[in-house]
Amino acid sequence: MIGSGVAALVKQAVDIVEVIGRTVHLRRTGNRHVGLCPFHQEKTPSFQVDADNQLYHCFGCGCGGDVLNFVMKHQNLTFTDAVKYLSDRYNIPLPQDNAVRDDLFLANQQERKRILAAIELAADFFYSRLHLAQEGRAAREYIARRGLPEEVVETQKLGYAPAGGNRLFEHLKNNGIDPALAVKAGLLGQSTNDPSKYFERFRNRLIFPIRDERGVIVAFGGRTLSQDDKNEPKYLNSPETPVYQKGKMLYQYSVARQACSKVRQTLLVEGYMDLLAFHAQGFHRVAATLGTALTSQQVRLLSRICDEVVLAYDGDSAGQKAMLLALPLFLSEELSVSCISFPDGLDPDDFLKKFGLAELERLIEHREELGTYAVRKAVSSWDGSSADKVKIFSEQLQPIFQKVRQPLLESEYLRIVADRFSITEEVATAQLIHQKHGRPESAPQFRSITYPKPPQIESLDEKVLRLMIKYPALVECVRDSDVLGCFEETDLAVMAGVLCRAGFCAEEHNPSSVHELLRESDLLELYSRYNAEPYELEQPEMQLRDWLDALSKRTGKKKKKELERSLREAERKGDRAQIMSLLVEIRNLGVKTRIGDFSDNV
Repeated sequence: MIGSGVAALVKQAVDIVEVIGRTVHLRRTGNRHVGLCPFHQEKTPSFQVDADNQLYHCFGCGCGGDVLNFVMKHQNLTFTDAVKYLSDRYNIPLPQDNAVRDDLFLANQQERKRILAAIELAADFFYSRLHLAQEGRAAREYIARRGLPEEVVETQKLGYAPAGGNRLFEHLKNNGIDPALAVKAGLLGQSTNDPSKYFERFRNRLIFPIRDERGVIVAFGGRTLSQDDKNEPKYLNSPETPVYQKGKMLYQYSVARQACSKVRQTLLVEGYMDLLAFHAQGFHRVAATLGTALTSQQVRLLSRICDEVVLAYDGDSAGQKAMLLALPLFLSEELSVSCISFPDGLDPDDFLKKFGLAELERLIEHREELGTYAVRKAVSSWDGSSADKVKIFSEQLQPIFQKVRQPLLESEYLRIVADRFSITEEVATAQLIHQKHGRPESAPQFRSITYPKPPQIESLDEKVLRLMIKYPALVECVRDSDVLGCFEETDLAVMAGVLCRAGFCAEEHNPSSVHELLRESDLLELYSRYNAEPYELEQPEMQLRDWLDALSKRTGKKKKKELERSLREAERKGDRAQIMSLLVEIRNLGVKTRIGDFSDNV
C-alpha cells in the first residue's frame, strides 16, 4: 500500500500539463490549457488544465482533480498503480519496502530543509566575503566596472567565493553542517580517489544566488575572476540537487512574476549580468536561463506569469542561433514570443550602458514575432536555385511548420514564403506536406473555446468558500471568526474546514496540498471546479465581512427559533427553571452571534 507521502513526492516531480498533454491535445489560452475532454464526447473544448495549481476540470461532465486522479480515471488504475505508473514513466525511484514508504515524503522534506539551511549559510558566507576590505576587492572592482549599483548588490545578496583555502568548508562545519549534506546541496565536491576529502566548488568567483519561485535561495552561479587560467569556465553553476533543477527554474523568476502583475510581458535573457543590468535600470519584467538551452518546462513557467515573451538574446551569431532554437518550444506551448535585435553584436548589458533603457524600450515596441523573424531569415538565404529552395523547405521551414498550431501564424508564415519564392500559398503548403517526413497527425482544429461564466451564487456558504479559495489571505479571517459551524451545506463545510486546518495562506498558496486532504470524489471534483471558475471581486475582504455577518445572523435566527420552540414547550409544561434559562439564552443570543471587525487580519 502506497501512502500519501509517496504520492505527494511523485506529484511534485511531474507536471500535470505534460502528463495530460500526452493523451489530450491541449491549447494554451491565457494561463490555462484547454482541450477536448477525454472522458466524454464533445465538439467544443470544456476541459481545462491549470498548470499553476496542478489541477484539471471539465465543465462538460464535471470530472476534475489532480494528476493522480486523472491517471486513475484515464488508465482505469487504482491509486497505488497510478503512483507506480507515474514513477515508472518519469523515472522517480520508489522504495521497495512498503513499510518505509509512508516515511519517504517526510524524510525528503526534512532533508530539503537541511539542504536549504546549508545553502542559506553559504549565501551569508559569500555575502560577508564580498564586503571584506581585502578579500572581496577583486569582486567589488568587477561589480563597479560592470556598473551595478549598490542597491542591486544588496537586494540580490551577491557574494564572493574566496580563491584559496577551505573557508566555506570550515564555516559550514562550524555551523553543524555535515560535509555529506553540503555535497548534496551542491556546495562541496567529493574526491573520487579519496571519499574522505572534499573540495569547494566555487573559488575566486563573483556569486549570484539563485532563488526558486518563492524567492528562497536554492543554488548559486559563479562568474570567474581569474585572468590567467584559460581552462576555467567563465560561469559555473551549482549541480542539480533535491532543491534545484536548472531546466525547471529561471533566474529571478519570482521577481519577474511580481513585476508582470500589470503588464503580462516578460523579457528573457541568457545571463546573470544581462538580467541585473535591467534591474539596475529599475526594469524587473525579466528572467534568465540558468546556463542551459531553454526547456519546455521553463516555457511553461513563463506562461504562468505572462502572455508574451520577448527574447533579448545577444546580438552575435550564437545569440541569434539560440533564439531560433527556442522557437519550437514556444510554438508547441502556444505562448506568444517576439524578439529584439541588438545592433553591432551587442548584448543587453552593453546596449543599456551605451543607449539607456528608453532606447531599449523603443526596441521592445518595434519587436518582431519570432516565427516571422525565423521564416524571413530562412527564405532570405535563398540563392535563387530550385535545389536551394527545396533545401530551405526541408531543413529550415519544415521544423517551424511542424510546431505551429495557430492558423493565423501559419497563414502569415506561408505568405512570407510564397512572396519570397514567387509561388502560391497552396503550392507552399503542398511542398510542406510532401516533405513532412513523419510529421505527426494534425491536431484537432477547435472552432471556438468556451469559457464558463460565473454562476449566480445564492448560497452564503458557497460565497464564503469561493472567497477562501480565490483569496487565500482571507482564510485566516474565516478561521478567526469561528463561523465554520454556521455552514448548512455539509460538503462546503467540510471543504472550508480543510482549508482552515491546512494553514492555507497567501504565502504558501498550494491548492494541490488542500486537494490531497479531500478524500471523497465529489469533493475533489467540486474543489477543482471552484479553482477553475473565474471569481473576482473588487473588495473581497469587505464582502467576506458582510457574508460572515449574514452567516452568523442566519444561524442566530435559526437558533432563536429553536429556543422559542423549546420555550413554548417549557411554558406548556410549567417548567419555570427551564423557562428562565431559555429566556437568558434568547437575550444573549444576539451578542454571541455578532462578527467583529476583523479587517486588521486581512
